[in-house]
Amino acid sequence: MGEISAAWMVRAGRSGERAEAAIAEGLAIAGWVELGDLSEIKTRSELREAVRTTYPDRSNAVIGNWTGQLWRFLTRIQVGDLLVVPRNRDQIAIGTVTGPYEYRADADPNLRHVRPVKWSRTDVSRSTDVLPDLQNSMGSLLTVFGLKRHDAVRRIQQLAETGTDPGRDQSESDGGGPASRDELLDQAANGSAEAPRLTIRQLLALWNTGRRTAGTVAAIESDLADRGLTTDPPFTEGWIDNTIRLVPISTEPEPSEGPAAVEPGGEILTADELPPVSLRIGDLESANRPVTGVDSDESLPAAITLMLANDYSQLAVRDSAGGVRAVSWESIAKASVAYPNVTLAHATVGARIVDHDADLLAQVGEIYKFGYVLVRGADRVSITGIVTTADLTLQFAAMARPIALIEEIERRLRRRADEAFTLEELRAGANNPHKIKSAADLMLGAYDNRLLATEESFHRLGWKLDHKLFLNALTAVRRIRNELMHFSTDPLTDEQMQSIQGLVNMLRTVDPRA
Repeated sequence: MGEISAAWMVRAGRSGERAEAAIAEGLAIAGWVELGDLSEIKTRSELREAVRTTYPDRSNAVIGNWTGQLWRFLTRIQVGDLLVVPRNRDQIAIGTVTGPYEYRADADPNLRHVRPVKWSRTDVSRSTDVLPDLQNSMGSLLTVFGLKRHDAVRRIQQLAETGTDPGRDQSESDGGGPASRDELLDQAANGSAEAPRLTIRQLLALWNTGRRTAGTVAAIESDLADRGLTTDPPFTEGWIDNTIRLVPISTEPEPSEGPAAVEPGGEILTADELPPVSLRIGDLESANRPVTGVDSDESLPAAITLMLANDYSQLAVRDSAGGVRAVSWESIAKASVAYPNVTLAHATVGARIVDHDADLLAQVGEIYKFGYVLVRGADRVSITGIVTTADLTLQFAAMARPIALIEEIERRLRRRADEAFTLEELRAGANNPHKIKSAADLMLGAYDNRLLATEESFHRLGWKLDHKLFLNALTAVRRIRNELMHFSTDPLTDEQMQSIQGLVNMLRTVDPRA
């Protein structure tokens, strides 16, 4: 057997009901009984529309997941690829795909969507022939998925040829990410009783990132989809330290379910089905902090004491029916003028309540006018936080500070570069040299990649700094700047802010001019 480029698992139904037919007839068989012939499908969007039409009551997340699996079965699996089919809980069959997708209209309805396969072995034992790491990578609940991790292709090829798993080649890069990430996703994909819980920040860290930019969201969503997983609630929503669960999206439909079956757990959206990324009020930390409040039958002095103790300008006031109103210094002052013996009831006013997914910018005027809004959670009932004018100020500072500091870095570099280099030297190596009139026309990357790349050119600045360490610091900031150009609701990490501040401090020291 020659070099194989890919290996796939195609399950034979939730209970392996198609396994014996697959082995006997030399086939990989997909489910989705209600779907007709897919031979004329040319694009993924056409396939998605066919799945949507057949299963109109399924969620967008499930439709997208099933479309992805069927698209793999139709187009991604290539002739010559390895294919694995579980026969039962312990045995698997391994073969080679020998032909394209076929629809067998006259076959049993459960056996119509097929790919022809030549079986090499049909009695490989998972428990004795396959090592645990490769076993785990076969554990997804999906019907059709790729086997990539732990050097899977080479090892499955060896299993097909010899019946023995040689183990992972330690010299090869796994390409599957950190072990802890694999273990966590395996736990979720294998249908463990307790869905793994973690914060959004912890999820991002598993992909070596700290912010939800468009690129990182797409990468994480793709990796989760490959395992048949999503997060509940979506990891694209809310404060970065909110807790989410890793949950399976759905297995293939049972023929008995019909097209109107409803997934347990309700609607779960995937990231690409959410509204366009914008700053939501629930993205603020204060919108996700427990709200300090008093019950409506408590005294006004109790409310005042809490406000003074916590330096609050307002408090939530909860009534016995579950309603929420508010008391503030302003409402207390007005009640004191209107009533001789003012009580909490006199000072309690209606609270401004907005949903956690409301556009933050649209609420700025309301917050500025009244000083605060209460935030209602995803359940549309509970109050999850309060956002004040002070919180808006902090959010503005968190977003504006790195931009202002990077702008200072660029201005200081440009000023010194104009002093140390001629215009011809600034233009040297540029893609469009005629457009460069001064250092102000240089991008940040021009310094570490070109203008200051050599030690000789760096020392012309007259700065008593280590050339290599300075370039490392500059490169780190340039990458952060590039990341900032991709919108994210998340703040920079402490490490990223330290990189920016460190370079600013360095430049202010070697050139103290304002």
